[in-house]
Amino acid sequence: MTIVRKFARPLLATSFIYNGVVRLRTPEGGRYLTPALDAAAKARPELRALKGKERLIAQGIAGTQIAAGSLFALGRFPRLSSALLLATGAVNTYIDYRAAPAGSKEEKEQRMGQGLKNASLVGAVALTTVDTAGNPSLAWRANKLGAQVRKKSSKLGEDFKKKSDDVLHH
Repeated sequence: MTIVRKFARPLLATSFIYNGVVRLRTPEGGRYLTPALDAAAKARPELRALKGKERLIAQGIAGTQIAAGSLFALGRFPRLSSALLLATGAVNTYIDYRAAPAGSKEEKEQRMGQGLKNASLVGAVALTTVDTAGNPSLAWRANKLGAQVRKKSSKLGEDFKKKSDDVLHH
């Protein structure tokens, strides 16, 4: 791990961990999930069971943020943890924006500033989901494994054909 990653990951993770702790303690912001859950229930009937469980979902998102942020800060499962932070961060950005007061001009400016900061954090964590830290990506590994399997199975097929020809012709 480079020195930049060693410091940048924990710094980026702190905001997500802190936000997760705050939301776990006060999950009332989950009520702003109602429109999104209603839309999800309309699109996928099997998601109707989520309606009315906004508080529980908010707590689940908060717990996910704390766990994923901790793993990310420690450099453990960095792509998986950053993908989870990306998803939960996007939801929290939406909740924060909906929950922020916007009555006066100052409140609207503060709401916009907070929304842009949250969007910036989501963008930063999005970059980390594709950071391979010099290691091959999962797609490259899967392609490489597929090529190795094809090569070995082709060789196995050739060996089997040769052995069966030897048995049949002798």
